[in-house]
Amino acid sequence: MLKVAMCSTEAVPFAKTGGLADVVGALPHYYKSVGMDTIVIMPGYNFIFSKYQNVEKISENVSININKDYKESFDIYRCRYNNVDFYFIKNDKFFNRENLYGTSSGDYEDNNLRFGFLSKAILELLKKLDIKVDIIHLHDYHVALTSLLIYDLQKKQVDDFFKNTKTVFTIHNLAYQGIYDKSTLDLLGISKEYFNINGLEFYGKVNFMKGGIIYSKKITTVSPTYSKEILTQEFGYGLEDVLKSRENDLLGIINGIDYNIWDPGKDKVIKQNYNIDDYSGKKVCKKYLLNCLFENSDFTKPVLGMVSRLSEQKGIDLIVEAFDFLMNEDLYLVILGTGDERYIKILENLKKKYKEKFSINITFSDKLARDIYSGSDIFLMPSKYEPCGLGQLISLKYGTIPVVRNTGGLADTVVDINSPDDIRNGGQGFKFLNYKYEELFETIKRAIYYFNQKDLWDMIIKNAMSCDFSWDYSARKYKELFTSLFSN
Repeated sequence: MLKVAMCSTEAVPFAKTGGLADVVGALPHYYKSVGMDTIVIMPGYNFIFSKYQNVEKISENVSININKDYKESFDIYRCRYNNVDFYFIKNDKFFNRENLYGTSSGDYEDNNLRFGFLSKAILELLKKLDIKVDIIHLHDYHVALTSLLIYDLQKKQVDDFFKNTKTVFTIHNLAYQGIYDKSTLDLLGISKEYFNINGLEFYGKVNFMKGGIIYSKKITTVSPTYSKEILTQEFGYGLEDVLKSRENDLLGIINGIDYNIWDPGKDKVIKQNYNIDDYSGKKVCKKYLLNCLFENSDFTKPVLGMVSRLSEQKGIDLIVEAFDFLMNEDLYLVILGTGDERYIKILENLKKKYKEKFSINITFSDKLARDIYSGSDIFLMPSKYEPCGLGQLISLKYGTIPVVRNTGGLADTVVDINSPDDIRNGGQGFKFLNYKYEELFETIKRAIYYFNQKDLWDMIIKNAMSCDFSWDYSARKYKELFTSLFSN
């Protein structure tokens, strides 16, 4: 049985800022279901220990050398969640902070040290607990240096413990790379031999993400289309040539969602449960959503929902540009999220002008998010780029039809509708290609056209709700990949 250690800075339910946490929180359970013995290693943020009572200390004062003159120690805690052991690296100097990565003013200035320490501590934890794993599965740049550390140990043949360990590095979002001053090498005790164009060097600086790409045995992304997009200048963020050099080792595996969490048939938050055989409850959810947000609602009009970070990556600029055109249509628009102050101010001003049909909610709210997924007719995800996307997968399950840009995971999961034949062939959404508000608006109008044809819309809802984007598929693909590393 393959033994896997999944490593990340966040995982549901313990710590979350984005979709990375959803992946790392759910995927290990499904690794187990396909026959892989799996653990998770992550930072021990102090808020975890105050919130979860079943976290136990299993080792303390584990020491590691950050560099030849600087040592740090950490305690190891463990918690069983969803049939998986989660191990926490507790060091108050680095992880006793309010946020994971920084404040509203920017990233923490010592993130290079924090994540360098974490990458080293991962290996020390495995040795201390005598957990020999076949695969160390690393997620995003924060833990990417672990692949270099394994490479260095194996190259120098100085540690038999990791002699046969393989590293696999998953890119969730290439835009965030962990780029730091060259002095980071000395700070973390990393040999200068790795500071070159074929190593960590990136325009005179140290690039953690690049290290993960170069020194891991295999690289994955969170959708097949995104794995191709990042080979281009538009989406490669300066690493496209590095990725091209590893193209034969690069694979896109689509993310899934946990249908134990996201299922309108058993969702305890929404107004009324429903399923593919009887989705009349969706109308109840729609009326509830509208009554909560608007006065004198017309339940026959389409409701467009958006649950998103309010940033240009997520296409909020296109929404703003198309806004007056949208408000001339017979519809309601509901947006939930937080993000860039610029767009928050614009949207709040637009609410004053269009309060009878537009609702903007600047907050985190799981309840309202679920009410939007269940109560909307159409779900908007006009992202500039989207490595995978979870919102469209959730909306499909809830019978809320996605309007998306044809990029990344959105391209892989949404089947476009341009004719009734497309619906009969499984179409369950609407896509546009070019990042222009005019194309977004025309695609929304196309969706509304089909919304107004009840028989066709019912078929689209059934197509959407019948989609299966469970984690089982992803886990099987990862197992195939991991197994291939030991086949020669």
